[in-house]
Amino acid sequence: MGKGGIIIGFLYIIGEKTYFAHFYSGLMRIVPKKCIPTTRVKILEHIRNNDGNIIGRVGGVFLNSLNMGKKGMVEEFVLAIEEFKNENTNSLIMENLSLLNKDDVKLIEKRTGLKIINGIKVLTFFLPLVLKEICKGLNENLKEKEVLIIGEDEILTKQIIEALYKEVRFITLAGDYGDIIGDISEYIMEKTGLSIFYSKKVDKILTNYSIIINLKDNYYLNVNKLRQKAIIFDFSISKGIRNQANESRGTIIIEDFMFKIDYLDIKKNKFINVLIPSYFYEQFNRLEPKDFAGLSIGGEFYNIESFLDYQIRIKGKL
Repeated sequence: MGKGGIIIGFLYIIGEKTYFAHFYSGLMRIVPKKCIPTTRVKILEHIRNNDGNIIGRVGGVFLNSLNMGKKGMVEEFVLAIEEFKNENTNSLIMENLSLLNKDDVKLIEKRTGLKIINGIKVLTFFLPLVLKEICKGLNENLKEKEVLIIGEDEILTKQIIEALYKEVRFITLAGDYGDIIGDISEYIMEKTGLSIFYSKKVDKILTNYSIIINLKDNYYLNVNKLRQKAIIFDFSISKGIRNQANESRGTIIIEDFMFKIDYLDIKKNKFINVLIPSYFYEQFNRLEPKDFAGLSIGGEFYNIESFLDYQIRIKGKL
């Protein structure tokens, strides 16, 4: 394809904060907020690759401002996407993905025919690399750490364990696995040789784990039972554990990994930062360690070194 064409691409749905930040830049900052259009927001910008071809488009849908229940909010979102998408659209990237849960995502995908990119493939791939870097910086042995995985999805749980089994020796599962726990345990034993422990009463064993990986939406985790300075990787869509964090116990919740945009085939765009989250990075089908930049914690960015300095070393070992 020559320059200036259209490639099958994605819709990048920005949130209200990003939308108004765009309008308040430059001369537009003098315009009263009430005069800025917020209904039926149109496509704001095209996203192009380095050859100038359109690979995606930016639009705004303000889920957190809709004065309605979850069902109505999802319905309005579906209607907006139907208006935005065209024959070249194949996926959705959502800046405010955490306003949804797994069931919402499935419903939106079914109604729109588009795949919502959630970044879990990227998070799974980079998780062992991140854990190794953290433990290396602390002069600790990752193989001696006990890991707790909270989930309910068989396929995703297997993928996480397969990504980790060469680096850790002790993995426990908790959550709503029901009858599939036997299948998971048997599969992992045959595939990796690792014996998996399953606990139905996780509160009683939380103090055993310095590394916790949450895959389940809206899961209640008794943070008062956690080992002090435990690290939680919240890979759920809704990111609900952050609302339960107990700062007095030094609870650390890593919600996402961040990546450099430098090596991606994408032109500079005012709606896309130089550091992008996993769900945006995943759209480009890359899994390159050199792209990794750091961690997203409470909306703040930390590279591994600053994370170790400010989140771990001053608070103690894992």
